[in-house]
Amino acid sequence: MLSFAERLQLIAHGLKSAGCAHTLLADSGLEILRQACKGLPRQASRILCTAMRLAVPKGLNHLPDELLQQAIAELQ
Repeated sequence: MLSFAERLQLIAHGLKSAGCAHTLLADSGLEILRQACKGLPRQASRILCTAMRLAVPKGLNHLPDELLQQAIAELQ
């Protein structure tokens, strides 16, 4: 079974392979996500989906830490 960090690395590799030239999350954002989801992939997915939904109207191509925090608060 893959660790949470390994799963995130796999996702980052997939994005890079698909031509994504930037990172979706900063290292600090990954740590925020790790703490908030408590290692549960489904919760991480919910947080990321919510954050991406919040990023689209702002025209962002990444998820800043503040946006992740907003997504986490929205899901509580």
